[in-house]
Amino acid sequence: MDIIINILKGILDILISFTGDLGIAIVILTLVIKICLLPLSLKQKKSIEKQQQAPMEIEKIKAKYKNNSRELDKRLQEYSKESMKNLSGCLGMFIQLPIIYALFNVFSNLNISSGSILIPWVSSLGLHDNYFIVPIIYVLTMLAPNLISYIPYFNVKGKAALNKANMISTIFIGLMFTMKTPVALGLYFISSSLFSLIEEIGYRIYSKNKVAA
Repeated sequence: MDIIINILKGILDILISFTGDLGIAIVILTLVIKICLLPLSLKQKKSIEKQQQAPMEIEKIKAKYKNNSRELDKRLQEYSKESMKNLSGCLGMFIQLPIIYALFNVFSNLNISSGSILIPWVSSLGLHDNYFIVPIIYVLTMLAPNLISYIPYFNVKGKAALNKANMISTIFIGLMFTMKTPVALGLYFISSSLFSLIEEIGYRIYSKNKVAA
């Protein structure tokens, strides 16, 4: 883990010297990491999508072979094996965890005394946002990937909108993470969430066009 932390810290130092702004450097580093992890993230989305469709596919198999129990068992076993392969795609999430933890560690241990052009109302990125603008932006970016389900064009089959309980818990967690944490971490969270939003929109457009084709 220390190796990953040192690599990320070195890259961040280079970005700071290049941009002259810690906030911009944090955003760029976060986006670079997210882009590197994009193949795993997309594979995970495809696996989750197939798992969501599993009950429907099983019902189709049962309806098709309802009069042939032997063939039904065979088809269900085959589909079960295929589902297990799809489930392996979700393991990409666990591969991302060490990198995410390392990023969090790097930003948490920064010796910060300067502000950023991105957050002009805060004098130092080592302070928390007394105006709560950063926490509010972060909560909105967290909710956005699910809220786009309410837009008809992005309401892809199998993509459920965020229910009230999940919405409340998302707001609570988002505020808890950013209200009293350094703004530097808030920038990391917001950048990561915005990338996830763009990724989700892109994936839904891809899925919609794929179904239409």
